[in-house]
Amino acid sequence: MIIPNLMVRDIQQSLGFYRDLLGMKIVVFVSPANNVSFEGSGQGVAFATLEWKGVEGDPASGGQLMLQTPDSLASELDCYAPSSSPTASGTIYFRGFSPDELADKISPDLIIKGPLVQWYGMKELYLRDPDGYVICLGIPDGSAPQ
Repeated sequence: MIIPNLMVRDIQQSLGFYRDLLGMKIVVFVSPANNVSFEGSGQGVAFATLEWKGVEGDPASGGQLMLQTPDSLASELDCYAPSSSPTASGTIYFRGFSPDELADKISPDLIIKGPLVQWYGMKELYLRDPDGYVICLGIPDGSAPQ
């Protein structure tokens, strides 16, 4: 399993996006002093892991995502300065989220493209998270190329 760890500027804002908007569930919070919690709002945390279950019957959907503040990441990895800013590149694909169900909940200024059915049989919605990461939400909706 691959679990992306995103450096985020404002972990509360990012939690609001992934937990409150996309409906992901909190697995764990970690404070700047490395205190671990499995419940709460995440106020003042330096790290969080979230998870989504995906679509029942689709083994390729679901997974986890980690969010971490620049100071916390710099304390673990010397290659980051505490003042490092997130650098968004590429996209993160979330298979198992219904674009149609989420499109109405998402502010139009966050939407980049979609929802639409792609030529490869996936219904997708591209949007930008609070740190500029491009997120694609997709579910199977049609035939895959042969």
